Parts: sequence; structure tokens; C-alpha cells
Amino acid sequence: MLRLEQSWTPEGSEHGGFRFTLVNAGTDPLAPRLFCYSSMTRLKRDATATGGDLARSVADHVEIALTGTLPPGGSVEIAVDGLTHKPTNRTQGALAAWLELADGAVATIEIGDLQPPAGTDAGPRKIWPEGDLTVPLAMTPWPAHCDVAAFGAAVRFYPADGSDGAMFASVAALHRRLFPADPAPLSLTPVEEGRAVEVYHDAALPDGGYRLTFGDTVTLHHSDADGLRHGVLALAQMAHGALTDVRFQVPLKGAITDAPRFGWRGCHLDVARNFHGASTVTRLLDIMAWLKMNHLHWHLTDDEGWRLPSRAFPALNTVGATRRRGGPLFPHYADGPDGQSGFYSEEEVANIRAHATALGITIMPELDLPGHVTALLASVQDLTDPDEPADSYRSIQGYPNNALNPALPRTYEVVSTLINEVAALFPDSPLHIGGDEVDEASWRQSPAAQRLAKDEGLSSTQALQAHFMRKAHAMVAGHGRLTGAWDEAADGGGVDRDGTLLFAWRSVEKTAELIEAGYDVVATPGQAYYLDMIEAPGWDEAGTSWAGAVSPQKTYTFEPSAGLPDGPGRLVGVQAGIWTEHLNSVARLNAILFPRLAAIAEAGWTNPKAKNWPRFAALSRLIPTL
Repeated sequence: MLRLEQSWTPEGSEHGGFRFTLVNAGTDPLAPRLFCYSSMTRLKRDATATGGDLARSVADHVEIALTGTLPPGGSVEIAVDGLTHKPTNRTQGALAAWLELADGAVATIEIGDLQPPAGTDAGPRKIWPEGDLTVPLAMTPWPAHCDVAAFGAAVRFYPADGSDGAMFASVAALHRRLFPADPAPLSLTPVEEGRAVEVYHDAALPDGGYRLTFGDTVTLHHSDADGLRHGVLALAQMAHGALTDVRFQVPLKGAITDAPRFGWRGCHLDVARNFHGASTVTRLLDIMAWLKMNHLHWHLTDDEGWRLPSRAFPALNTVGATRRRGGPLFPHYADGPDGQSGFYSEEEVANIRAHATALGITIMPELDLPGHVTALLASVQDLTDPDEPADSYRSIQGYPNNALNPALPRTYEVVSTLINEVAALFPDSPLHIGGDEVDEASWRQSPAAQRLAKDEGLSSTQALQAHFMRKAHAMVAGHGRLTGAWDEAADGGGVDRDGTLLFAWRSVEKTAELIEAGYDVVATPGQAYYLDMIEAPGWDEAGTSWAGAVSPQKTYTFEPSAGLPDGPGRLVGVQAGIWTEHLNSVARLNAILFPRLAAIAEAGWTNPKAKNWPRFAALSRLIPTL
């Protein structure tokens, strides 16, 4: 058995270094050849190592050459100096490590938490207050208008005679999937101590809106299919709370009038950095539906993996979907030496899309272009300028030459084929084409790209990227689809405003900047809505921290419309961001997603004047997890 203890020291270069102690707790001597580890706190290109020779450093993957023998009970000290940034918590050291031995065997290593310098504040535990209830209704997100005069004991709701029970059946099935051990809040037939619900269409209600009236009878008026779903969900949530928690009751008299604040109430899920299977995706869709969220932004491709099926380029589902020791794509994050492999079959995509549609959720798939394409470049040939030096630039995540070249005709042949494939897999969906984090040094040493820049009067990397994005946007528009892109798509002259929806992530201020520039925007700032961010400062927190600490209360109280201009563009919604570099399991997802996902759902649904943090804190404990 091998065990790695690790610490960070601020001494040395600007951001300090790691100190590793590798202990052989087994009974056999080992002859190590390489010590390999992965850490999101990466090494600069001029980093140094002691106790071994720095053999390779690509993105978060590091290899250090060792010599000698590691006897039973013995240990070896290894240090690296020259980190890209200072780690801020225990999860920003090595996430996985192993030894490659002289005989060709591989020995995995158990890893201890990264230890800080003496005196570092451990920070608080998870900040999730008990909250306070003044109205005993279990509803998340909270309705726009709630005027309930009396409350009573738990009942089940069922459709009155003559009412279509299909939506009741759909929501009842959703509840059973989410809460398989709890009493059913809905029935399709009369039940003892139940209440019949008369259902009526009302075209005067806004899109997605409903009105529940409680008295001698219960009536549900709805605007459309979404409004009907939302109304039945409200009934199911109230009954579920009353049936499972003594703090809650159901209305006896009064009315609830409700409609969504924004048309786009989204959740982004990255499955490229760490692959999550179809069952996790469908479970997330169920939770989103329970929270009345209606768009899944499915981040399916990135440097670390290609998860979409492709008939035109089958290597994307072998080479591009696989990280492994000795392969074109190295193990990353918490992979270990065996790496990981995974992509969704066409059947799985169709099933997931159908599941989403039945819940009133639209899936927007993302092809992250032109940057973040290491997996694509490893799988498809002839996508690089042969005269561009290898490793002539690196992305912010440390990947060498990871952007499609906008000067090559082959680039557009491949991109057109990929967009055709994804458009066929997701009929009628918006298509997101990425546009984020192309390094400023990209293509500067590509003769082909520089000739294009001169011929077209493009003065920067951003302008070259905008040239590419406009062509990709035209391909999406050719399918009659809305184009999604990250906020960088407005840089360098920008992608066309018509038919484009931009996702503002880099800063809170980006939403206003893009609206003023004429774009329709979804607010998804890392400083409030990225769920991989730490929840509080302190060493014992878990997560990334480039956008600072994002507590549940900060997420809940953030107002996306604050300070927005009256511009040619508009704010169309909000979106949670789930990036999975360190979220490689359901347990890790659950530990950090909740209750902040529900907080963003309420931001998308509820009028700001109707929001209440203590109430939300109490109600959010009823939210199902993955």
C-alpha cells in the first residue's frame, strides 16, 4: 500500500510549491520509475522539481522521474516549485497519483488532504441555516403571489371527474422517482381525505402561468401545457411537504397566482471534464423539473473528452472519449492511472432528450469551439497548420495548441459535419458553439492564420476567433436554430446579434456590457451562479475558487437584473453552472450543488419582492438530491 501526504508552502517562487511525502506502507520493496499526479493547481512552464526530475507537465497532469528503491516502511520526499496560483483549500492539491515501476507495473497511491501552512484558517462548515417559516407551505421556487387564509392537515390531490389526468400521472411519476420511499401526494382516482381538483384553461394567464383557488372546491386554471405542469407541481410539492414534515400544511382557503419571471431557467452540466452517465443526467432533469427549471445546457465536449456520438468521426468515441495512461489524452483530475472513458450512444441521447421533453425541459447541446478541442484534435486528422510550432501556446488550463485554426478549409468541413450531426441528434434545440477561453497567443505562430488575418484585416486573436464564430453561427442558422455562445463571442467584432444568445459568465458586469452591445443574454456569473465554487473561505472547503467564495445566501440574494441598461439587448434568464473538474462522483456533486441549485431556480422564477432568504433556507431542505 502506498500513501501520499502533501502540503503547500508559500516559500519559493511567487505562488510557492507542493511538498510530497510518498510512504511505502506495504511489505514489498518498489523500484519507482515515474511519480505521476494530477492537480488543478498546475505548474508553470519554468517549474522545478527536487527529489526527482520533472519529466512532463501538461495541464493538470505531471510526471516526475525517480530512481532508487522504496523499501517497506520507507518514504521518499518530492517537491515541486512554480505553481500557477496559490491553492486555497484542501482539494487543490493532488487529486490522484500513482507510480510507474521499473518492471512496467503500476502502483496506485492513496492520497491525504493537502495541508496548509501553520495557522491557516480552516473556515466554517457548510453554511446552511435552519431558516424560518411564516407560511407553512412547501413550495420551491416560491410563487409570485400567495394569498392563503387558512391551512389544514395533509391531503392528496386528484383530478376531478372529467379532468384530464395525464399531467397528474406525469407529476406523480416524477415524485415517485425523486422520493421513492415517501407517500404519494397525487392520485388519479378519489382517495380517502383527498381533494378533487377541477382543471380549466385560461388564455388570459401568462405563458407558463397558473392560478390555484382553494375553498369548497380546488380549481387549477392554466395558460398552456407548461402552466398546467407548474400548477400540478405546486400541488404535489405542498402535499409532499405536509405528508412528510410536521411543519407544513395545505391551503384550505385562498389563492396562489403564479408565473415564471424569466423564460430561460437553466442549468449547465459539464460531462466532458468528468463523465457522468445517462442515469445521473436523467436524475438531474427530474430535479430541475421539480424546481420548475426548463433548460439543460449540456456541455458535451472539451479538451478532456468528447461525449457525443459521431458517425462521421468514430475516433471521437474511442480516442476522444478516453483518457488513459500512455494514450493521446492523459488521465486528469481524480482519474488515476486507468483514466476514464465514456460517451453517450445515439439511443441514450434520444432517451435523455425524450425524458427532458416530457418534463417541459429543452436540452441545448454544446460543441465547445474553437478552443477547448484537445480531444477533437487527437481524434480527427489534418486540423492543424503544419507550419505552426507544437506547443507554441497553452490555454489557461495548460493545454498546448488547443484551438481549431480559423484559416484552414478543413476546419470548416469538420465543424459543419459536427454541427449537422448534433442538429440531427437534437431536433429543434438551440445549439451552443462555445467561444470561451481561446488563449491570446493562439495562432500567432501559425503562418496560415496570420495570412488570413492580413487578408481580412483582422488585427488580433479575438478578431480571428470572431471570424470563426460568425461562420459557425451561419451553420447553426442554416438549420433554423438559435445559436448559444459564451460571452467571449462578443469580442473581436463579435458574432452576429440576430439569432444569438450569449451566456455571461466571466463577471457580474458582463451581462450589462452584452445587453448594451445588443445581445440577448442569460446571466450565469461565476461569482454567484457557478456551483463548483467554494461556499466559504477556509482551508477545509472543497471546490474551485477563481470567482471567490459563493455561499448559498450569496447565490440566493444575487439580483441578476441590478444595474442593467435599457439597451438593444435584453436579459432573458439565469443559469446555474456545474463544472466537474473535481466533481467526479454523485457524492461530490451532492455535497456542493445543494441548496444553491434551488436558489438559482428561484431567481429564475420568483419576483425579487417575493423572495425571502430564511424561508428559502428552511424549504430547501426538502429538495431532492442526485
